[in-house]
Amino acid sequence: MNRKTPPSVPLDATAGRQLLLDDHLLAQSTLVREWATPVQHPLNPILRPETQRDLNGGRCPVAAPFDDGIVCDPETGQWRVWYMSGWFDRTATRTSPDGIDWHSSDPEELTGIDYERDGHIIQRDGSSICHDPTDGGYKMLRWVRERTASFTPDDLPRHDTPTIWEGGETFSSRDGRHWQFEGRTGPCGDNTTFFYDPYRGHWTFSLRTHLGQFGRGRGWHSGPNLADASSWREEDVLPWVGSHGFGTGSTIGDLPAAQIYKVNCVAYESAMLGVFAVYRGPSNDYAEAHGTVKVIDLYLGISRDGYHFTVAPQPLLSSSQQPGAWDAGYLHMVNGGILPVGEQTRIYYTGFSGLSPRLGHHMYAGGSMGFATLRRDGFCSLTSGPRGEGHAKSRQLSVDGKVFYVNADTRTGSITINITNLNSGKIDSHIVPAGTDSTQLALSLSESSTCRKTVEIDFHLTGDAHVYSFWVD
Repeated sequence: MNRKTPPSVPLDATAGRQLLLDDHLLAQSTLVREWATPVQHPLNPILRPETQRDLNGGRCPVAAPFDDGIVCDPETGQWRVWYMSGWFDRTATRTSPDGIDWHSSDPEELTGIDYERDGHIIQRDGSSICHDPTDGGYKMLRWVRERTASFTPDDLPRHDTPTIWEGGETFSSRDGRHWQFEGRTGPCGDNTTFFYDPYRGHWTFSLRTHLGQFGRGRGWHSGPNLADASSWREEDVLPWVGSHGFGTGSTIGDLPAAQIYKVNCVAYESAMLGVFAVYRGPSNDYAEAHGTVKVIDLYLGISRDGYHFTVAPQPLLSSSQQPGAWDAGYLHMVNGGILPVGEQTRIYYTGFSGLSPRLGHHMYAGGSMGFATLRRDGFCSLTSGPRGEGHAKSRQLSVDGKVFYVNADTRTGSITINITNLNSGKIDSHIVPAGTDSTQLALSLSESSTCRKTVEIDFHLTGDAHVYSFWVD
């Protein structure tokens, strides 16, 4: 796998807004990255247990994606979320006019998804749902446990009840409501996820693996279609993400070191973003005995090839660890849940309060969904840092379009941008003055042809100016 384009070959920068979360686009830079903290929506949680099935007989109420998925139809503006209704019970779906109000619509159960088979109970665990841009439909990965008919709801809160079989299954759907079984995956553990990488045209599975003394890990398997991507032997799986050294928070309870719990990935503008769930503890046995939620923090990463990621040095979202709070712990990214909406980027995620009406407290009780917002593309920005002045020069970029756009906030500083057309030698210079704040500031190019061209871009920042992204269109 070719991780990096050779410096002599222009990078293709035509696929949307160009993000600055790593140095992929830069030939040289004295600028400093400043990472942003998302702001929780004041109505959180926006999806919470309310139906009889959600409430789970008072044991472990859950109405939240456990991966599952969220999409917004760009033509109709209608939102759809898939979620776990009741802990390890059914998969339901709801629609929303705005991605915030989910309780005005009635929940629907999916058809074609079985929960009994040959007299045995089929119990869902994590379930990932992705929009398939190749056919306009949807694909699902459901990880299940097959239990004997003697398994009862009162056994549900225990994490160690015996199984007959467990593993992954794939499904397809045209509308996200009616599903058809496609087949079983290769061997994998629970919290295995998958995603579609439109830049490579591949489906990729993020498999739970075990790294001995280091605990949980992730494996990687990819293919040009779902059938190939989901068929593997153990020796076909590439080692991907290890736990050792991940995260900045201290461990909790009896966990000796932080572990990687899962990795969810989503295409965003011009790159794959990955959300790395870092598990800080306590162990399952400790959490079950003490009725406390497991603490997971979510870290953001960016990839240019779907395999290698540059990960932010601080969490994107952290478990609040506030007793009884909806996001006290056990945070999970919603599959597909990083979405640009107007001037903002929304980040949808699940949290657990640990509150159980019947049991008092339980590590898998009180699952709900909320979201947080950033400035559009505002995961991080390039700034001059404490020096008060700095510059960055891009690598050679292949672009097409008539207008250069920049997402910037100059505050009391300024930004000078020089765009050199390496085909003609012409240079377009622009000064973005103090007090400019725009997520899509348009700057004209002297050559208005839409033909593809190779450019280099120089940014010079002063004061507290911030640059978040740029693109040519």
